[in-house]
Amino acid sequence: MKYLLQYLLLLLLGLCAFSEAQTQQSISFQHMMGNQALVLDDSLQNSHGEKLVVRRFKYYISNLVLIDEQGNRQAYPDNYYLVNEAEPSSKKIVLPNAPKNYSVIEFLLGVDSARNCSGIQTGVLDPMQGMFWTWNTGYVFAKLEGAAPSSGLPAHAFTYHIGGFRTGENVLKTIRLAIPGRSLPKDLQVKVDINTWFSGTNTLLIADRPVCHSPGALAMKFAANYAQMFSIIQP
Repeated sequence: MKYLLQYLLLLLLGLCAFSEAQTQQSISFQHMMGNQALVLDDSLQNSHGEKLVVRRFKYYISNLVLIDEQGNRQAYPDNYYLVNEAEPSSKKIVLPNAPKNYSVIEFLLGVDSARNCSGIQTGVLDPMQGMFWTWNTGYVFAKLEGAAPSSGLPAHAFTYHIGGFRTGENVLKTIRLAIPGRSLPKDLQVKVDINTWFSGTNTLLIADRPVCHSPGALAMKFAANYAQMFSIIQP
């Protein structure tokens, strides 16, 4: 009986230690235009001085990894998230079994090639989500739509559907964010700055480029820009 009690005590201590080392972590995405919060259909202005309104903003996050201070990786390889400004609940991701003291968050912005070639999907990867072209070109990784007076399209629209996973047109981006400081909030806040679509590695004006609906050189320029739109909001 004495040894049984000792065994149970050791088991309990082990479970407590595991619980302390692993925790639930949430990540919330705050969509902005510079320092202005994004509100669909509200007036905004990009860094080129172009006035605009955003009507849709959606993007895929996948293959998320949390990396702790020792370099250990907690991966979530089968989790795919469609973050949609029109659906507030989609802007918060909850991860179980997270390292208690992770220092880096890493994820793919888009859908990996394996899923692009896997046939009909369900859930957030269902083509009915409006983020899919054809089996040949695959998923739209990020979508930004709206209107701007500088656009020469009917109704002054601009529409950017960015995707492409094949060699020479791959816009899948690995995003790696270091956590500042050593204090980790239970709900990590990530700023997502739409202005980077237009100002970043490439200067892209709505007046010059109001539409992009296929893989290729222009999509790669937009992707190079928006890969810079994520940053950690310090508490």
